Amino acid sequence: MTRKNGLLRWLAAALALAIPASPAAAQDWKAEFQKIVDAANAEGSLILYSQPNQDARNFLLREFPKAYPQIKLSLSVLDSSEFVTRIRTERSAGKYLWDVALSGPPGGIILSHDGILDPVLPKILDPETKNPDLWGGWHGAFMDMAGQYVFAMAKFIAGPWYNALKVPPEKVAAQGLKLLLDPSLKGKIARHDPILPGSGTSYAYLLRVKLGDDAFKTLVLDQKIDFVPQQFQVVDAIARGTASIGIGPPVRSLMGTYTKAGVKTDIRSFGNSPDNNLEAIGGSALFVFKDRPHPNATRVFINWLLTKDVQYGMAKATEQASRRQDVPITTQPDETPVKGAQYVQPQREDVAPAVRQTVQLVRELRKSTK
Repeated sequence: MTRKNGLLRWLAAALALAIPASPAAAQDWKAEFQKIVDAANAEGSLILYSQPNQDARNFLLREFPKAYPQIKLSLSVLDSSEFVTRIRTERSAGKYLWDVALSGPPGGIILSHDGILDPVLPKILDPETKNPDLWGGWHGAFMDMAGQYVFAMAKFIAGPWYNALKVPPEKVAAQGLKLLLDPSLKGKIARHDPILPGSGTSYAYLLRVKLGDDAFKTLVLDQKIDFVPQQFQVVDAIARGTASIGIGPPVRSLMGTYTKAGVKTDIRSFGNSPDNNLEAIGGSALFVFKDRPHPNATRVFINWLLTKDVQYGMAKATEQASRRQDVPITTQPDETPVKGAQYVQPQREDVAPAVRQTVQLVRELRKSTK
């Protein structure tokens, strides 16, 4: 699909969905929703493919049963590529085992082209929740070019983190991402491996866009970066003092275990600026499987999840701001988007070709050093 065709599809879908509901329809949605709840209670189950964020999973497993105790929530976590392979295999064997997903967008974007997903917006009943203005517009909220299948509930700013006990804050303020090229930091940067699915890929694209190809190549080839396969290893390296800068996971929010154990750090971001940060959605991409086993429970879950109170609770639990405009800000200032600022958005489908090119460049550069 070309980018032009994808945008045209999105525009057509947006125009169709932007038509306001009649007053009668707005009054009737609660009665209709109660019928769906009754049917969902009879189904008694919901199968969710979930994100790796433990705080998000804990929130869902704790709060959804409180709201709908007759619907058992079963939650599974798999790597995105592993899950795509699994569901393709299941579907080819005529098995339809999953209802809904709340995870990173790559898997959802791939499955949308397989014809495995249903559009998200028709599953929402509340006219208020279905108002695009409430979410900052559908074009920003949907990660897929069709603008129908991969809905990002969260939006927050992410960038590298540094330990201010090891790196002078004034140097960070003066140089921004260019500081990563400083010879004094050679061997002192821990980074989630960009050739693996996850945050490392997004940051590779950010660094290439902001530093330019020549500086990006220098960073990969000369700075002796510790590329690690697991995000927690980035946090661990900073806690142990083997790294002064971490690129990948939200280091500050994940440092609590080490702090309780007596580790002294002063973790700070590079500052909230489009020059230093990317726009992230974490594992907040919502997508719905076609021919799902529990269609009513799925609709109940989606409508519950997107309410103001639940979005606020989820945002607090994950420290990731909801995209919903009426939810109070839960992120710190250096993780809250500056209104009107344009950030790099590596998780969008239309940016994916450039991201893949960046990953391929990293592969070639690292191969050349062997």
